[in-house]
Amino acid sequence: MEGVLHGQRGVLRRPRLARRRGQARCDPQGPPDHLGAAPTGALILLPDFPWDTLVAAGTVARSHPGGIVDLSVGTPVDPTPEVVQRALREASDAGGYPQTWGTPALREAVAAWFARRRGVPALDPDGVLPTIGSKELVAWLPTLLGLGDGDVVVHPEVAYPTYDVGARIASATAVAADATTQVGPGRVGLVWVNSPSNPTGRVLPVEHLAKVVAWARARGAVVASDECYAELGWDGQPVPSILDPAVCGGSHEGLLAVYSLSKQSTMAGYRAAFVAGDPALVGRLLAVRKHAGMIVPWPVQQAIIAAVSDDEHVAVQKQR
Repeated sequence: MEGVLHGQRGVLRRPRLARRRGQARCDPQGPPDHLGAAPTGALILLPDFPWDTLVAAGTVARSHPGGIVDLSVGTPVDPTPEVVQRALREASDAGGYPQTWGTPALREAVAAWFARRRGVPALDPDGVLPTIGSKELVAWLPTLLGLGDGDVVVHPEVAYPTYDVGARIASATAVAADATTQVGPGRVGLVWVNSPSNPTGRVLPVEHLAKVVAWARARGAVVASDECYAELGWDGQPVPSILDPAVCGGSHEGLLAVYSLSKQSTMAGYRAAFVAGDPALVGRLLAVRKHAGMIVPWPVQQAIIAAVSDDEHVAVQKQR
């Protein structure tokens, strides 16, 4: 499936090294005599990295005498709030390994944020997991869930490119669809929703989200909701979360909400985000991430606590 990306790039998946006939010679002055056969395996076709394709256009735009408004990456340009910077500085003496799951204080702070800001009053802190930004979670979620060949990952038609990339990395099939009737007969393992939408800004109402949840649950599929712009809605109305009782019927089974602090707290350089929802699903993600070393650094974990515990800086950022 192409969607908005057309270039293809091959990447080797699950490499297998051919058995060697003899021991390679180790020579500190040069390469070994025999390096063995090249890795073999299934090829993942990935699109060209979107922002790489904008380099030439950016060079021309920056030469414009009147300056430009850069809408290419969407990176924050305002300073990171002092409350966040201070938390990072004060946690900078971090000689030991942090916890992949995050501390109880972090998970409880995120659960309190969901109750206070997102209309989710009963989020189990055991269903919270910090991530190294939200993009890595989006890219790796199909793989972490064990999806692969024969599984379908559904995502919006106009969408963040990484939904499609994540499906490709897992060797699953990505299907771009804005309605469940467009999905077809495949074995759906994951459904992505994005509200407010990147890039359209569309906010999905409670009724729409509830229908997606019911449809996915009837098929045993996970619903992952990318809610990274939820605090920055245009009309001043609360943006419904997939974990809102009005959406999910009070049960978070099979549901994950993904949230980034890059936008609301101008923390893109911190790579600070979290996923929350079904504790059983979060436990599955955690089990793999512990082995893979997918750990948010301790100072960043403390910055996350500061960011989700302070509403004032978010209001200031929204006004900007």
